[in-house]
Amino acid sequence: MSKTDRNQQALKWFEKEQIKDNLEIKSVKDKFINEIKGLDKKDLFKNEEPIKPTGIWQKIRKMIWGN
Repeated sequence: MSKTDRNQQALKWFEKEQIKDNLEIKSVKDKFINEIKGLDKKDLFKNEEPIKPTGIWQKIRKMIWGN
């Protein structure tokens, strides 16, 4: 077996591994996308009323902004 044959075999093996890796990455991406699509928008973005600042924070804001 010559050195070029071994190099060709190594190159073919490397290309096959790249193809396998790309397929695995694609499947993981697709799975992740499907999981995200399955989430409910209401769970991700809850519409809560903003918290009103307490008296001390209102005083600090007045000192800083002069309102």
